[in-house]
Amino acid sequence: MADEKQLQIQNNLAKIKHRIVVMSGKGGVGKSFVTTNLAYGLAMQGKTVGILDADVHGPSIVKLTGIEGMPIPIAENGMPAPIQALSNLYVLSVASLIESEESALIWRGPMKMALINQFFSDFEWPELDYLVVDCPPGTGDEPLSIIQTLGKLDGTVIVTTPQDLAILDVKKSISFAEQLDLPIIGIVENMKFFRCPECDKATQIFSGNGIEKLIFDHQLDLLAELELDPNVVISGDQGKPYIYFYNKKPAAQALMDMVLKVIDKVENPAEQK
Repeated sequence: MADEKQLQIQNNLAKIKHRIVVMSGKGGVGKSFVTTNLAYGLAMQGKTVGILDADVHGPSIVKLTGIEGMPIPIAENGMPAPIQALSNLYVLSVASLIESEESALIWRGPMKMALINQFFSDFEWPELDYLVVDCPPGTGDEPLSIIQTLGKLDGTVIVTTPQDLAILDVKKSISFAEQLDLPIIGIVENMKFFRCPECDKATQIFSGNGIEKLIFDHQLDLLAELELDPNVVISGDQGKPYIYFYNKKPAAQALMDMVLKVIDKVENPAEQK
């Protein structure tokens, strides 16, 4: 049985061309928002995309993608499969496997690691151009298990906000990636400023300017500076990804620029050296 499960994992991984993990040093910085909009942006560029929600204790991808309450489908071979959110976008989250959205999973590390393996051993994934994984905050069991399970990854996108406390935690994520030889695709600085709807003046919300030094010291790319837009909350609550439903907004355009940068860095690595 163990050999069969390992074979299924390898079969699923063989269907995935590019693998990206989205990380953050701390919670509340918009990591799942960036994951969702990166995946939808890739799909809007004609890519076939999967989202894996590996945030076992705080899964939010089903809410952000509007698939709450949708049943897990069954593939032609009789195995469960990710939920098809768009014709070219598939989502798998633990939130789709538990009885209630209010249920808490009180699990230790080994159980979480086993679940992450089951996402590939017990499900039938389609052929994908990209798999985007939403990791929980920090550098604990889940990110390590994902990296070990996926094997070769194209890299990680790290999300932060401008304040120095968030930057301090990002340094740990950078160290984590460097120790595991995980390429860092770039940094997304979320909630950089708020744009006044009356006068269009941009006001910085959080104090701190450590991101510039961090990027310089580690020779990283800044993929996007995202403004704080109240429509982000509306889009999330309604399960309507911001990059598509608010595509005329400056932040949505910045997100699409981020998507294009990620595609270029992942698909043309030789040109980045």
